[in-house]
Amino acid sequence: MKVDYKVIRSIFGSTIFKLSGAALSFITVPLLLKTLGTSDYAVWVTVTALLAWLNLFDFGSGYSLKNKVTESYANNDKANLEVLISGTLQFYILMTLILFVTFIISTLFVNVFKTHLLLAYIIYIPIILSFPFTLGHFIIQGLKKFNLFNSILFVQNFFWLLILIANKYKLIEFDIYKLALYYSCLYVIANLTIIICSLKTIKFRWAQIFNFQNFKSSKTSLIVGTRFFILQVSSLFIYSIGNILTYNNLTLNNVAQFDTVNKIFLMGMTVFNVVISVFWTEISHAKALKDKKKLIKLYNQLLLIAFVFSIGACIITFFVPFLIRIWTNKAILISNAKFVYPFAFLIIVQSFAYCGAVFLNAFEKLKGQIVLSIIAAVLMIPLSKLLFSLSVGIGSVPLSSAILTLPTLIYVLFKSKSCINEV
Repeated sequence: MKVDYKVIRSIFGSTIFKLSGAALSFITVPLLLKTLGTSDYAVWVTVTALLAWLNLFDFGSGYSLKNKVTESYANNDKANLEVLISGTLQFYILMTLILFVTFIISTLFVNVFKTHLLLAYIIYIPIILSFPFTLGHFIIQGLKKFNLFNSILFVQNFFWLLILIANKYKLIEFDIYKLALYYSCLYVIANLTIIICSLKTIKFRWAQIFNFQNFKSSKTSLIVGTRFFILQVSSLFIYSIGNILTYNNLTLNNVAQFDTVNKIFLMGMTVFNVVISVFWTEISHAKALKDKKKLIKLYNQLLLIAFVFSIGACIITFFVPFLIRIWTNKAILISNAKFVYPFAFLIIVQSFAYCGAVFLNAFEKLKGQIVLSIIAAVLMIPLSKLLFSLSVGIGSVPLSSAILTLPTLIYVLFKSKSCINEV
């Protein structure tokens, strides 16, 4: 009961912070639209959408470390934890250099970067240089400090809102470039705070960062991380290129429509991902203790949560055009509700797929997921282009994602049950 109480407290607290953060994000959209105008807003969301790709450069090592942190605390075996963390942090620092070079090269080829070069530099360079700080996300979650983690992210969103409100009332004035500077600075400060809190919790000795033997000692964990990396790459192709594909195939107005509809459904996924994050550590904990009964209970609870979540997604779908009209003060309009249905279908499929995938991630049984994800990623752009040509409109990308996720959904639910039975 005590463990269950902690789980509920983590989910409840994190959900409150996430929903509050999402509410702040909702408020910032009309403020950004008013400040930048529809065209510049479309540019802004397209440029910042590519930030998700930066997470690829940890090559999945963060997820592997997260499992190790939870398992170490479950077994009260913390002897090698500091070595693993320092070795992984050294790897992150190395990847920062590679990431910086990759970004510079990408400005020669990525169309939105070439067209808005200064904006890309202001946003991306500070965020890239702070890349090692993002390891704190995985450590703090492995330690089950979800409420602390999400409260820091909430404060980041809160200050972002304050900046936009200050601009609205002429307390400060800025163009898109100054706005980008504020954005990147808040990102850096938030992530620095997270890693400091996480390393202080485990009483990490900073001198270990300079012990390069730790890099070799953490090799096994880093190798496991490469499997998570492949999943990350394919997931980004399947779920995070909507703005780019819409930008390339439709109009700037359609990009703004896609982004606003997507934000509404992403708020729901934000809440569901809180549940997944909390359950991931609980699954790792139960796995370390070989608690089969607890694993079965967690599996059934997740499926029930996904079912309730799906009903909510269906209900909210009918109100999305109205919500967007009010939310954006008629700056963005959805003329036909049928364009919204693919977004709802996608998050329903995702929610059930995540129920199985989180078990396989905690058990580090990733081979089947990797194969299916690679196939889906390869088919993502051709299928989306086909749906664009069939006039599916802004729903083309989410419908493609949902269709390509269905085989994975079936596989992970059956495979996760098999993993539980083997405990």
